[in-house]
Amino acid sequence: MRPTETETIEASAHDARTDPTTPVRPVVVALSGHAPPGTLRRIPPAGLTFGRGLPLFGGAPPEDGRMSRTHARIERTGSTWTARDCDSRNGTWLNGHRLFDPTRLADGDVLRCGDTVVVFGHVVDSGPAVHGMAGVSPAFVEARNGLFAVAAHDRTVLLLGETGTGKEVAAKALHAASGRTGPFVAVNCASLSPQLLESTLFGHRKGAFTGATDARPGLVRSAAGGTLLLDEVGELPLDLQGRLLRMLETRTVRPVGGTRELPVDVRVVSATNRDLVAAVRDQRFRSDLYARIAQWVVKLPPLRTRRIDLPVLVRTLLADLGTPHRRLDPELATTWALHSWPLNVRGLRNALATATIASPTGLLRATAPVLTALDAERALVAPPEPTHAPPPAELSAADLRDALRTARGKVATAARALGRSRQQVYRLIQAHGLVLDDFRG
Repeated sequence: MRPTETETIEASAHDARTDPTTPVRPVVVALSGHAPPGTLRRIPPAGLTFGRGLPLFGGAPPEDGRMSRTHARIERTGSTWTARDCDSRNGTWLNGHRLFDPTRLADGDVLRCGDTVVVFGHVVDSGPAVHGMAGVSPAFVEARNGLFAVAAHDRTVLLLGETGTGKEVAAKALHAASGRTGPFVAVNCASLSPQLLESTLFGHRKGAFTGATDARPGLVRSAAGGTLLLDEVGELPLDLQGRLLRMLETRTVRPVGGTRELPVDVRVVSATNRDLVAAVRDQRFRSDLYARIAQWVVKLPPLRTRRIDLPVLVRTLLADLGTPHRRLDPELATTWALHSWPLNVRGLRNALATATIASPTGLLRATAPVLTALDAERALVAPPEPTHAPPPAELSAADLRDALRTARGKVATAARALGRSRQQVYRLIQAHGLVLDDFRG
């Protein structure tokens, strides 16, 4: 049997995991529509046509009643790829705006044809998640290959990345690939006081301090034969940095209140979202300790720079949440694809959990709780912009119906006509109990 385009790229992606020289390939990745989220389709050299009755991801053609028979095209123009609308009935949308003229595509661009939403980009890998690490973007695969390259070597590893980029997941993947038979143990260095952190890491003898009614081995010895993750390692006090350095150099540890050094066999992986080089310059972090923990450095890219990974992560996280067969409404898919995700993968997981509760059956939709969660995430990382304009007047259900009817159910168009944001219009639709499909024709 001849493989489909989708099957072909899956096979080539498997080879890419072992061959970092595999070239990147232009693809579209499904986020909403007929195919499950994360399904990839390689774009042939002759281009790719979107249309009702045309198989997009292999198998049966998309059952998208809002897609025209010849809806849109992605085609090569010189060394770049261009998207154009083919006089479709409902229009083609690029990054939330209607596409009128042929437009050059960039990695991470979001294309909507009818109710089918895809993300365009270049990939080097489309295989399944490896040890929980899911992604197909070149930046992500480079980081993942870096982890697996060092896994079998006795080197300390430093994981860098913003909050929520998956540093603990990466550390667990490194441990799983290392072949070490001991446990994986993690400690957040910012969550404990300096007094507790010392005994937590290195253990203590009975009676070493008030409350030490029993002897404890500490996390370093508890991870014997395995891997110890020091999360937020940049928060370690300077005196504990010295003790950690000695442990790494001598491969021994002395419990609090103890008199002799005990041998340890543990691999140390450190993680931080801070600039440790700047901390060394400011004398807040020891340069000799930095040299010890950074024998191999892997930087995990933020989600906003690898939007092509979003559909793959949606598929993986839905499976983790126990709802592997759920699909996204096109409005929600577009909103999420264009969100900046300041909390990265952790924020996406929270949003998916909220969506599965707010939409218990059918498609996951852009309901008020989901949009409120996205607004809250933005507020966590940036203060709200000051405004001197008076609050908008209340909008009646009749006015909202008129605007949606004129816009034929297109929320962005209705929002512009009403002088509201898309999020506000979504909330009003929810509050008035309206259904967008009633206004589409």
